[in-house]
Amino acid sequence: MNNNPRDPGSLYLPERYKQQIEAKKKRRLVKKIAAFCGVIAVCILVYLVLSGGMVNSPAPSTLTLPGPLVLSLDNVSLPQSGEAGTPSSQNITARENPGINIGLGVPVIPSGDMLSLDTATAFLRQDYPASDYGIITVNMTDRYRNWILYEFTLRQTGSGSEDPGFPALVDARTGDPYILGQDSAKITIDRAKSLVREAFYTLQKDTIRVRYQNTPDSLRSWMFSVSREGKTILNGSLDPDTGQVLSFTRNTSWEGRQADPLLDISAARTIADRYIIEKNNCPLPLNMSEERYHPLQTPQKTVAGDYVFVYNRIVQAIPCDSDGFTISVDSINGDVSGYDRRWNSPDSAFSVAVDPLVTRYEATYSILQRAKETYPASVDHLTIVSAEIRWKDHQAAGTLPRPGSIPMAWKVQFADDIIRAKQLKGTGWVDVQTGKILDFYYPH
Repeated sequence: MNNNPRDPGSLYLPERYKQQIEAKKKRRLVKKIAAFCGVIAVCILVYLVLSGGMVNSPAPSTLTLPGPLVLSLDNVSLPQSGEAGTPSSQNITARENPGINIGLGVPVIPSGDMLSLDTATAFLRQDYPASDYGIITVNMTDRYRNWILYEFTLRQTGSGSEDPGFPALVDARTGDPYILGQDSAKITIDRAKSLVREAFYTLQKDTIRVRYQNTPDSLRSWMFSVSREGKTILNGSLDPDTGQVLSFTRNTSWEGRQADPLLDISAARTIADRYIIEKNNCPLPLNMSEERYHPLQTPQKTVAGDYVFVYNRIVQAIPCDSDGFTISVDSINGDVSGYDRRWNSPDSAFSVAVDPLVTRYEATYSILQRAKETYPASVDHLTIVSAEIRWKDHQAAGTLPRPGSIPMAWKVQFADDIIRAKQLKGTGWVDVQTGKILDFYYPH
């Protein structure tokens, strides 16, 4: 090794040796860093193993990577069944429509007293089954008074993508359906549930579900259903302003039911008469116009059924054709299994009863002539079934008849071989004063 001529006190190294020394230093540094990282990794691994062994969990957690939102009822605990009408276990989720557009603020899991989207969807499907309706969008809204609602947009199965769909609202707290107009009802939805519970207190029930009906072709009402062990045992309707039960039908179980009635028709009629007085708090002007027995039948089996009684409302000593009651009584145990109260026209809507100027013969003759003109080939087999004076009080649902607008008329029923074989009847209405045909129906 030679001395550096410029610095006699230092050693002189050729340039290639300096490069070799620098390379060695770099290699040693890399090895030290790698070794340090290896020690850290081992420590982390040991810690994870030890901590994993100490956690008492049934299954290890998994790492969820970002991806499309998929909701499922499989891992969501629905509320226990009760009067809110919690659906039974259903696998109805947003998976049924992968293209669903879920708005901001829609809770995937229950939040406070708000239902999760999966649970709200399960409630929705009680009225709109997945086989018939697809979900397009879902959002949250509070624009209907103080309600917080899930706002679904649905499209009927089979309609094209150009169909914008229609809205369906679900209460985010209870899962009850929300129908526009129900806020105007004097009886609230919670009160309606209480009234149903009180009216049918003898029934063992798990769920009471109530839905407002407010369509142009029907009377305003609270429609209710009562379920036990996942099966509907009763359906009915409630007046939204008075809370009075308007109708109901009980579902009769066929299991263990004998073939013949235990109750005779006269005893059943007494039960029906008493039930009307009990539910309306006083005797009403009525006339029983029909009584019949209906067995429960299938092609394989016939068991004891119900007695059915039809009552007509009496106004000014003349029976109504529509207003009245229909009562069904179980022929085995005497329970009232069906009830339909029709009392829609105010007394002022009926015209003043007068002595008819048109006779029964004249009324039936005019109806037969119209029938012959309608189906001439059936003339030889045309017969009159009945002819009587009644109030023609059929009104469009949701309308209130004007004072004095309901007329007295001859109601003439007739049949021929064709409609008789179908167990149908033709009906004609003839004004008792003028003889004018007010209405004519001849099914063929």
